[in-house]
Amino acid sequence: MRRMLIAALIAALALVAAACAEDEPDEAAVDEPDADAVDEPDADEDEADDADEDEAAEAVEPGDDWPDPLRLTLTPSAEAGELIDDAQPLAEMLEERLGVEVEPSVPTDYAGVIVALGSGEADVSGGLGPVQMTQAVDDAGGELLLQSERFGEFVYVSQWFTNDPDAFCADEPVEETYEEDGEEYTMRFCNGVDEAEDSSDGPIGEDRLAEVDGRAVSYVEEGSTAGFLYPALQLLDADIDPIDDVEEIFAGGHDNSVISVYQGDADVGVSFNDAREDVVEQFDDVGEELVVFAWSDPIPNDGFAVAPGLPDDFKEAVSEALRDIADTEEGAEVLNDLYNIDGLVEADPEDFEVIREARDELDDLIEE
Repeated sequence: MRRMLIAALIAALALVAAACAEDEPDEAAVDEPDADAVDEPDADEDEADDADEDEAAEAVEPGDDWPDPLRLTLTPSAEAGELIDDAQPLAEMLEERLGVEVEPSVPTDYAGVIVALGSGEADVSGGLGPVQMTQAVDDAGGELLLQSERFGEFVYVSQWFTNDPDAFCADEPVEETYEEDGEEYTMRFCNGVDEAEDSSDGPIGEDRLAEVDGRAVSYVEEGSTAGFLYPALQLLDADIDPIDDVEEIFAGGHDNSVISVYQGDADVGVSFNDAREDVVEQFDDVGEELVVFAWSDPIPNDGFAVAPGLPDDFKEAVSEALRDIADTEEGAEVLNDLYNIDGLVEADPEDFEVIREARDELDDLIEE
């Protein structure tokens, strides 16, 4: 009964493990920043000019063993073309701070990001979902660098949403107002999701997942934590096979999963919370048409990782550069456009043990 699910998971993991190889370049120290690299502001500049000064970056002297160009791969959690457009400003900011050319790219799937990281085709990977953060270490031999912060949190949830609230809501949906670029949009929730104070309040509404049996479900991708792993565990706990007992769709992105349900290709869908906000400019009534009816357990936020064998001073410089970018107004806007990132902190590998446990749990449930 579960052969299709096993095949999907094995295929995704096999792609990750393939072609992962290590390079071991010699280490070199970072030279002191060049004081001439930053223009001194005039004494009479106003606060706006002071803000511009804050945006300026001191470029380090790159080591002889640093990758040049630096190949930056990004997870295709949204449309690849849009991500590339958003990534170009980030690449330019990194170039200013690191003194090397930066080439951004977006592989076709989640597995391709990890393959690139482990095979020497990528030096730094960003937007890595929690499963990818574990794969970056376990399969690619890389090292975790930074973790994303959103809304003051370092965890998030998988959300379940539907275009058929009568079937999945035990109460009347509640409307809340969301503002984007000066425009107000309506978002609807039910089963108490609207009462949640933060992601730590998950799970919510799991008793309604029994209604998913036999329905068309829009997932994101097999390698997505919020878009497949956690929802699959929730369905298995409800004695529903996430592949064989539903009509599955893998939309290829969180925004696409929302759109699939909005356009009626699926009855319910999953994504990170609240991915509806990413498509309101395209479909301004998406928050009214799709009702969020359930949440998963909290999930550690995504982040950045580096390939194996890179010198320590390079890793430190990349980490400092990305955090510096996040601390500037322009950089914060770029990171928000890319992955809704509000800030970056040093990643703690222990925070992702819960993901390894979830993967093991899914394997055990499949084998039963």
